[in-house]
Amino acid sequence: MRTISRFLIVLALLPALLAPARAADSRYPEKEHLPVDYADMDASGFDETKLQAALTALEELCASPQGQEEDVRTQAQDLYDEILTELNVLSTQSSLIGIAYDAQAAGPSAEAAAQAAEHIATQSDRLFDRVYSVLALLADTPYWDIIDAEAGEGAAEALRDYEPLTEKETALYQEETRLTLEYDQIMARADLSEEERARQAGELYRQLVQLRTQIAVMNGYENYAEYSYEVEYSRDYSVQRAQSLQKAVKAYIVPLSEQVLDRVGSRELRELSRRSRADGEQILDDIQPFIRRLDPELGRTFDFMRDHHLYDIEASDSKLPTGYTIGLPAYGSAFIFNSPYGTCQDYSDTVHEFGHFNETFHAATHELWAGFNIDVGEIHSQTLELLFTSCADQVFGEEYGDTYATVILSNILDSVLEGCMYDEFQTAVYQDPDMSLEDINRLFKQVSEQYGYVYAKDQEESAAWVEVSHNFQNPLYYISYATSALSSLDLWLRAQEDWDEAVDLYMDLTALSLDVPYRAAIRYVGLTDIFRRGAVEELAERLEAHLDRPESHSFLLFIAAAAVLAVFVLILWALIMLVSTVVLRVIISRHCQRVLEDCRAAARGNDAPHDPGG
Repeated sequence: MRTISRFLIVLALLPALLAPARAADSRYPEKEHLPVDYADMDASGFDETKLQAALTALEELCASPQGQEEDVRTQAQDLYDEILTELNVLSTQSSLIGIAYDAQAAGPSAEAAAQAAEHIATQSDRLFDRVYSVLALLADTPYWDIIDAEAGEGAAEALRDYEPLTEKETALYQEETRLTLEYDQIMARADLSEEERARQAGELYRQLVQLRTQIAVMNGYENYAEYSYEVEYSRDYSVQRAQSLQKAVKAYIVPLSEQVLDRVGSRELRELSRRSRADGEQILDDIQPFIRRLDPELGRTFDFMRDHHLYDIEASDSKLPTGYTIGLPAYGSAFIFNSPYGTCQDYSDTVHEFGHFNETFHAATHELWAGFNIDVGEIHSQTLELLFTSCADQVFGEEYGDTYATVILSNILDSVLEGCMYDEFQTAVYQDPDMSLEDINRLFKQVSEQYGYVYAKDQEESAAWVEVSHNFQNPLYYISYATSALSSLDLWLRAQEDWDEAVDLYMDLTALSLDVPYRAAIRYVGLTDIFRRGAVEELAERLEAHLDRPESHSFLLFIAAAAVLAVFVLILWALIMLVSTVVLRVIISRHCQRVLEDCRAAARGNDAPHDPGG
């Protein structure tokens, strides 16, 4: 087996994972973050001398412990700690070399960058396999609790069953790495026509399907879809549950998605695109105030990321068209890579990746033992995209803030649709791994039409799926976009009713380790279980009611404003009439008094004194 399945261990440790130990002034675990700029990080490769020496020493210690038990335990603990430290360096080098490759893969240095990336990937597979093998020996000694203290109760017992990679398995994983890198090169070639690029990528995909099917069968699984759900992604839902979800999505989310898209006109989209053209630093400037207002800890993490330039989000012709966040465990940090579009999508992509950055930045579990419940991680990112729409008016102007919000809502719904669509498509391919390329393309057209794709009447197949790198490099990943997008919509709709409560819920979710499975995590924070019968329909009804609400509210606000204005006019008119009446009475009273005095003076005759001003 290639990896240690953490699923059963996670179930045993679930109460502790749901209430993790936290720093006194933080919701996140204690962790050291080295203040090192990305430009100062060395990416020259990994020298495995120290790691191999520590592994050999621990291997010998387990075979023949010498000295007092307490001394042996201390030696074992020191060697174990050194092994984990060196693995952090290895993983960080793998990340840095991968970033350099993605930044250069379409440029003149592509071949050298690809060779470096392939070398570090092969080295990582080999060394991680050796580490697990040696730690399996430690698990069979009286010092097994060293492992459980780090990885959690039950880890040592699970590790005892670890079987080192065979030569055949090693060859399969090396070939998988080579083919995924070859895919990048095919997609980056400007000399290929669209049809030839699709053909070459498609035939390469068929090789990957055959290869991954062998990996699944060797590990005791019927097909690669079943294998990846449990081993690669540690999901607490099955392929069959995902298929039930896909039926509900086609029934309720597909028509709703079309309604949302119809709410935005082409003129608004063009103007929004014009207003959102910005370089990476301007985008970060616009996002930073929102992150700081949302939560102080998020703000401090964002500040750290900017202070040390832990991102590459500028446009470059040499970049691969991809975006991701990756850990730099030797520095206790992470890095964002993105190839921008030059549209408002760059804002949502940056916000999205910061959601991943925050999780990776605070993750305290060592990679050796860490789970990968990416469904939870994608809620971090997609919810943040939706919450950012609350300040869209300030970034894009009042007139186009609503347009941006509608675009993002449409994108999130597309995540639901495409997450289900690509999972349904790939599951079918991996369940029938001998499909021809023509059959694969026909299958994609048939499946995609059920999710709203439209083709020419005479078109029998579609190769559009080859443009999605996840199909090649992260197979069966896409369903996580769908599950997390549905949960993100659930959380965002709650924010429309009670913003502060929803933000607290979101922050509690970000504090959970990705070791916690998706369904367990959403139950813990109180979100809807989207796999429950009727849940997708209910969510669609809530969203449709929200979409209808702004128009109703606008009408009510207009009526209310008109009523207030009418009352104000009436009051003003009454005041004017009152003042006019009082003034008139005063004038009349004074006039009458003067007339009366004149009459009295006349009655007294010529005996009255002369008034020169009369």
